[in-house]
Amino acid sequence: MFDRTIAEAVIKPDCISNFWQAVDIYLFKTHVVNKKLFGVKNVLTLPYKNAPPSAEETFQATEHLLDQLAETEPNSFEHETRKRLLCLGCEVREEKVDNISLHEVSQQQYDGAILLNRLLPKNINVFRPIDVACWIDFRSLRVRLQCLQKDKVTTLFPAFPFSLEVTQRTLSIRCQSTDTVDERSIYWLREVLLERMQKWMETNIPTNATGTSTASIRSLTLVDNLEQYNCLFNELKQKYGQSMVSIWPECTDPQKFVFEDIAIAAYLLMLWKKERTAKGLESLQSFVDIGCGNGLLVYILASEGHRGYGIDLRKRKLWDMYPAEPKVDLRVETIVPSSSSLFPDIDWIIGNHSDELSPWIPVIAARSSFRCRFFLLPCCAYEFDGRKYQRQNCALSQYGDFLNYAAEIARVCGFAVETDRLRIPSTKRTCLVGSTRTYPEMEYEQQDGKVTAFINERSSGVEMEEKLAQNGTPEEKVPSSGSWSAGFKPRESTEKVRNCTKIDRSVVDKIVAIVFGELLAKRRIPAEFAERSWNAGGTLALEELVKAIPQELLVALKAECGGLQTLLRNNHQIFRVEKGTVQLRIPTRISDTVDAALARKMKKVKNFKPINFKQRVCWFFVNHPDGCPLAEMDCKFNHGS
Repeated sequence: MFDRTIAEAVIKPDCISNFWQAVDIYLFKTHVVNKKLFGVKNVLTLPYKNAPPSAEETFQATEHLLDQLAETEPNSFEHETRKRLLCLGCEVREEKVDNISLHEVSQQQYDGAILLNRLLPKNINVFRPIDVACWIDFRSLRVRLQCLQKDKVTTLFPAFPFSLEVTQRTLSIRCQSTDTVDERSIYWLREVLLERMQKWMETNIPTNATGTSTASIRSLTLVDNLEQYNCLFNELKQKYGQSMVSIWPECTDPQKFVFEDIAIAAYLLMLWKKERTAKGLESLQSFVDIGCGNGLLVYILASEGHRGYGIDLRKRKLWDMYPAEPKVDLRVETIVPSSSSLFPDIDWIIGNHSDELSPWIPVIAARSSFRCRFFLLPCCAYEFDGRKYQRQNCALSQYGDFLNYAAEIARVCGFAVETDRLRIPSTKRTCLVGSTRTYPEMEYEQQDGKVTAFINERSSGVEMEEKLAQNGTPEEKVPSSGSWSAGFKPRESTEKVRNCTKIDRSVVDKIVAIVFGELLAKRRIPAEFAERSWNAGGTLALEELVKAIPQELLVALKAECGGLQTLLRNNHQIFRVEKGTVQLRIPTRISDTVDAALARKMKKVKNFKPINFKQRVCWFFVNHPDGCPLAEMDCKFNHGS
């Protein structure tokens, strides 16, 4: 009997019905409340109906079923559970269902369910997976959980049985008073789990990019063995992680990009292993990564034995830093979707953040060969002709609507497209996989005709505008060089700098002077500088300042892909830009700077040495009508001495 209350919370009456959605999150995404876990593998879910005449007696008997199954080995857990439920007269669901949702099962006339989950640790060198059995009762809103390895001391899960239940308006976590409990587990149940369960019940469960409730969405659903994936991911981290982070030459965060590519590589390796097993293949799959960027994914896959290469329209610094063996094949090429951009001898086309080529990945795979497959992890949304994708469904985000569009393209190309969610440090982690076709090879020509018609339909708008603009008549225009879309324009091989640092200095000085004058016109004397009558100026909105700047200067600014806000922020020693408004940045004393920002920097950075403050000339001392409001000894800039 669970007679000891560990913790409880009052739930809003209209939120009680969200209990099973919250339980779904906890049972199938336990890693969101326990950072020591990599994930959860649902080994078994058995919904059942109680015996009709004596349902109450059956309920009481099933409640104690976990006690009888506590010593059962995980391998025989399903057999023993089915046998005991049938002995109690229960009607047990025969077929096994992947990615089952308790919220959905609770609405299907079932009385309860028995679950077996395997909790997978992040650090496989310290922890081992543990098995947790769960008894679910849909009628009484109760969940009972019990670790099968209770004799092994672990911090991954409480060693004693406990329950989650809702009675009237109270959510409670309970255990048996006769059980030995540990304070660490009690604290976690009370301060972490209860709080999260209450939050999940009382707030709307968010939807993903395509409008599906995130409570029912699982990651890595196409991976058939999460334990093997976890081991492989850890192995790849050891082999490539720190060595790549230590030599990372780019300005981007190596922790994010290195481990993201390692996770994608682990996913593809597991997917390809599953495919080889299913199809009886012996040779490793070949690949081409279109828009390979830094080439790390290509390097890992090639190092793991897969033949393939990467293509990008510009070389990255990291390309020259890969080891000589195995040789990493990275090529600088511009891909224009056409008959010359096919890969008939390649098994898999990879599109990992391939930007304007993302909608073309399924098409290139479909036309390369009948056996060619694709993996697409889209990021930025584009149309076939290179335009930015315009959202069709306003109920979804731009990203979510584009995912639906990319899946539609894949289906038109004849792929049985599958969607999965990767475990990577990115908000855009939904991938599309096309590994099988929906039509026989003999119907290839008819299917390709559908693809051509679809591309023309999606590209017709912009092409018609271009024809009218050029000729004045909508004459038929044949795509040049065999291109599949006349309007497609690949991005430039040289990436434009968009931070206003390349603008002519005279233009910057003129704009700074105009903005400075406009702010000074709104005269304001701060109390701390009243004796010197130092004018700190007022506050103006960016749109007001834009009106004060001559058109030719704005054109020069726009020509370098810059904006007024970016330019002013680049001159942060003069201006303070906040929430669309601009004001002068009041100079701070050296003592203030050292006490605050510098002290924090000295704590964070090992062996940090403070800079020499007097290296640059004080802008206010030279340009402000009232000079600098600070004495030279207090100002962190040089006053010309």
